[in-house]
Amino acid sequence: MIALGSGSNWFAKPHSRKKTNGAKPQQALVSFADPEVPEVPPRTHRRKGRSSPAATSPLDQRHQVQFQQQVSWASESSTVTESLGGDSLFSRQSSFRQSVASSASRRPPQPLSRRARKIMADTEKEEAVNLQVEFEWVLHEEVHSVLKQLHAILVECAHRFPVPLYGNEGKKQDKFILTAAPEQLKCVVTLTGDSITHADINFKVQRQQQQTQRTTITQDYPWKIQQVQDAANHLQQAINHIDNVDGSYHFKTSDEVLHILGNILGALQRGRTSLVVPRKKPIDELMKSRNMKALSPNLPEDLAISFYIQSHKLIFVAYQLTNFQGTMKFDSCQAECSVPWLNEVLVLFTVALQLCQQLKDKYKDFTVGSRSASAMSY
Repeated sequence: MIALGSGSNWFAKPHSRKKTNGAKPQQALVSFADPEVPEVPPRTHRRKGRSSPAATSPLDQRHQVQFQQQVSWASESSTVTESLGGDSLFSRQSSFRQSVASSASRRPPQPLSRRARKIMADTEKEEAVNLQVEFEWVLHEEVHSVLKQLHAILVECAHRFPVPLYGNEGKKQDKFILTAAPEQLKCVVTLTGDSITHADINFKVQRQQQQTQRTTITQDYPWKIQQVQDAANHLQQAINHIDNVDGSYHFKTSDEVLHILGNILGALQRGRTSLVVPRKKPIDELMKSRNMKALSPNLPEDLAISFYIQSHKLIFVAYQLTNFQGTMKFDSCQAECSVPWLNEVLVLFTVALQLCQQLKDKYKDFTVGSRSASAMSY
């Protein structure tokens, strides 16, 4: 910093190069201060012979104070923003938004007004009334409509069965050929109702491939397939549950409807399961069964055969028992064929099950909804 002496202006005119008479030239005083922030000398009014600081008006003082506050605030915000690696203007705006959001989040939830609570209560009551009206319509109208549809489907299914069932005579007779390559097994069967009334059976024995075992089933001793009769019995039970409901009966509670639908569903599921999942007998029980004793001629003690239904197929299996180191094992060979009426019966079973289950689920939803609505209305 260069301190200027009083008197004539240093920069007004150049110094004279003439030597003064014995007087030492004035030296400039140099002081070292912060190079980044230069020190500004105070403004002075120079008068003749003396210098004094200039008088500052109140308006200038107020402007200086405001300017200093703005500079200090800007420097502080810019310093914080630069330390965070962001723009000062964006930081000021974002900090403002954050402060507003934080203040809003700290506000306690305002309770609903009396008018809003009344509107909500009226809306809930209206929903409860509408739900009750729809529930009564389903109770008195739709249940009977669905039961009629179910009855028509089940009667059609009963007419597909080859046994006497709900007006069906059950005299249907089909002939099928079951083979297993390469010429391992061949069986020509006649299926009448739930029994095989005739069959020519030929299959090769595993221990002696050159030997072919032959036997037959005659009409005098038919091979009964119990699965068909079981499915027909369960179907008849389902139809009886529907017939027991009078078409003009008014259901009083939902429990009555759910009870009837549960009985129908149970009978339909048991009937379908009888055809889809056969109950396979153990080999020793099979060899001692009445059907095995009806073969002509009888098979040796280490051979056995079986007929059963699985889904829409008739399956024939030939078993051969072997004693290996004291342990009884058996080998098997099977052949199968598709039975058309079984496919139709299973389709009708499935349609009836879906229709009944949909009505039951709908009734459960209405029951839960009506209970919750009545609870809200109170």
